[in-house]
Amino acid sequence: MFTQPVKHTLTGKVHFRTYPNAEGIDNVPILTLDRTAYVYSPAQSFLCQPANELQLVGISEFPENVVEGSHVSVQGKLFGAANERDHTRFLMNVITLLPDNQPHLQTEENSR
Repeated sequence: MFTQPVKHTLTGKVHFRTYPNAEGIDNVPILTLDRTAYVYSPAQSFLCQPANELQLVGISEFPENVVEGSHVSVQGKLFGAANERDHTRFLMNVITLLPDNQPHLQTEENSR
């Protein structure tokens, strides 16, 4: 996967985490990916870097049915962390975030 301006769609679970900072606490949404994404970011390395979670930015409100642990599909543009308020190696500037109502492969396998 390439960083901006390329758009990507990724799936995973949303977690709302808190991180201390100089002004108090950052409450940030983190997308824990279903599968490791390998991101090519020449500013950070000439090799693809693994990412298992992404900080979601650019979204002011989440849909009502997206709560802690919700499985979602997110479309957006990836970019590398650049300051102390970036809490994962890569972040996603969100274009769309939708709850995933499809049964999960892992859940289907466990029910067999």
